[in-house]
Amino acid sequence: MHHQYTDPGISNAMKAVHGVLTFGVFFPSLATAFSVMAALEIGGRRAGGTGLLGWVKKLPWKDPSVLAQVLAMVTFVLGGATGLVNASFAMNQVIHNTTWVPGHFHMTVGTAVALTLMGVAYWLIPYLTQRRLVGRGLALASSWIYTIGILIFARGMIDGGLHGMPHRTFMAEASYRSPAWELPGILTGIGGTMMFIGVMLFFVVIGLTIVIGKREGAPEDIPVSVTLTAPAQQGWEVSLDRLGLWVAAAIVLILIAYGPFLLGYEINPVSPGFRLF
Repeated sequence: MHHQYTDPGISNAMKAVHGVLTFGVFFPSLATAFSVMAALEIGGRRAGGTGLLGWVKKLPWKDPSVLAQVLAMVTFVLGGATGLVNASFAMNQVIHNTTWVPGHFHMTVGTAVALTLMGVAYWLIPYLTQRRLVGRGLALASSWIYTIGILIFARGMIDGGLHGMPHRTFMAEASYRSPAWELPGILTGIGGTMMFIGVMLFFVVIGLTIVIGKREGAPEDIPVSVTLTAPAQQGWEVSLDRLGLWVAAAIVLILIAYGPFLLGYEINPVSPGFRLF
């Protein structure tokens, strides 16, 4: 609902509730980021890393699967920061329905999700097919090209949004184009092209692996991580660790937020709809 702060038919009170809940999501996200980063640091130090940041150099940067997932995580930090702007009641008024929004979610869904799936595929496909990954250099290049492209793309989108550039709009025919939108458009085009190249390299690597990858022997054992801090087995935390409870809470919030609007709209439809074809 933090994308609907300016929409009519939803009470300001409910928008405020969802705003608070959106900011609440930020805290477990920080906890997850800390946990993952701590795991990487432990692995880097076990590999011989010393000093404050020496462990970073010891991470397996030459492993296509690891590289893609680490780059996805780093980019997601920027996506989370821009998401806080979306969730803010006041700042959202500046960037609502502008290109800022796709600039934000391309650094979350478009990177944290998509690039992570690509990285997992670089390990999972060879494991399932028992074939050696073809073109490890191309696989590494695909992740770097995609990440750099997404950062350029998002920079263009976010800059355009700050200058009021609308999204989901046929800008080629817009009579209200602003000169301030020219550079953001160029950056978006360059970044999008790099993203496309990165994805195509991914498909080339996966396709060649499936078709001509060298047959391996028995599949390697899947490593199992050790839990350093075990979850609570008793107490109030356990009672909250139930999927059904949170599904029910989500349904209740949805009914409270949209129920009055949908019922009122059925009784008194202010927009009867249009026949488009």
